[in-house]
Amino acid sequence: MKAFLRKNKNWIRLGIKILVLTLVLWLLFGVLIGLRRVEGVSMSHRVEDGDLVLFSRTDKTYYPDDVVLFERDNETHISSILASPGDIVTLDEVGRLYVNGAQVSDRIVYNLSEGEKPGISFPVRVPNNTYFVLNENLEDLNDSRSFGVVRAVDIKGKIFTILRTRSI
Repeated sequence: MKAFLRKNKNWIRLGIKILVLTLVLWLLFGVLIGLRRVEGVSMSHRVEDGDLVLFSRTDKTYYPDDVVLFERDNETHISSILASPGDIVTLDEVGRLYVNGAQVSDRIVYNLSEGEKPGISFPVRVPNNTYFVLNENLEDLNDSRSFGVVRAVDIKGKIFTILRTRSI
């Protein structure tokens, strides 16, 4: 047995290094960080179709303007947090959103003058352990405007970097 170990010492060391590297990569990309390719235009111009995003799986504290990945109906979506638990989201007569009485932006999320109807009833009080999310691309209604709040357990992580792939 000793002769076998002496003869194959370099192979054993290589095997151990490969095992350690595999364990480190699994820990990094399986537990701490996620990598996902973006499909769709919900967050255009911030995140485009085909981009790769890195997201933190461990950060479970989310604030307005955080861009998060979440699961809904067995599909992965990317949206921006608009309101946190306890916040009240309202809609004015023109179609702009307000959070706790403060106007979020000048952008109109519903064109009420043309008869567009909101998908949910406003005002919305965001319950505990949920978030109100909004897409950057307001034409894509696949966010809280149509299906309501997102449960915190459905959020897979907070995006911390975008890798552009359009020029590759």
